[in-house]
Amino acid sequence: MNPQDFIDKLAPWAVEEMKRTGILASITLAQGALESGWGVAAPGNNVFGIKGSGQLQETQEFINGHWLNVTDGFRVYDDWIGSVWDHSQFLIENGRYARAGFFDRCADKDYEGAAQALQTAGYATDPSYAAKLIAIINKWGLNNWDLSCDTESEVEPYMLVPNDANKIIAFLKAAYEAVDDPGSRQECHRLANELRKASGQPEE
Repeated sequence: MNPQDFIDKLAPWAVEEMKRTGILASITLAQGALESGWGVAAPGNNVFGIKGSGQLQETQEFINGHWLNVTDGFRVYDDWIGSVWDHSQFLIENGRYARAGFFDRCADKDYEGAAQALQTAGYATDPSYAAKLIAIINKWGLNNWDLSCDTESEVEPYMLVPNDANKIIAFLKAAYEAVDDPGSRQECHRLANELRKASGQPEE
């Protein structure tokens, strides 16, 4: 996945989470890009590298002035939107981020300060973590998504969850197979693709 495709896929969810929680969309997008290599490395749909149970992965940690390879546990999700939602909850539920001023910086739409607060609170061991987030935001103009929250008409009001979309598509498939009329079959196929697009999935 190239960077622009990654942004296009994640941005609507990041904006919705900004409206729900106040976490800057630019920060969500930059963290997802950095932690997953623009979506290339997100095993278990874990876009943000959040640790926990579910799967073991080899990763690098900066410890005592050196980069070390370690094996650690990471959370697993059904889809990317679940990962985006849990990323917000993780930041909200761990008080160290609020104490570091993360949410205050988000309220001021200060993405540089928010990035530094993440590093201060220990989101990652990389001493250059904040600088990397800021560089991604600046290069790709991700702070424009923060400003889009001020204009409701420019923001997608709702993003269909892929699991729900696929359940509806299964019903459409049954209808498709039950009719012989080419026009009706074409309409079932069109509606299924609209559901796929609305949930961030590729058309078929």
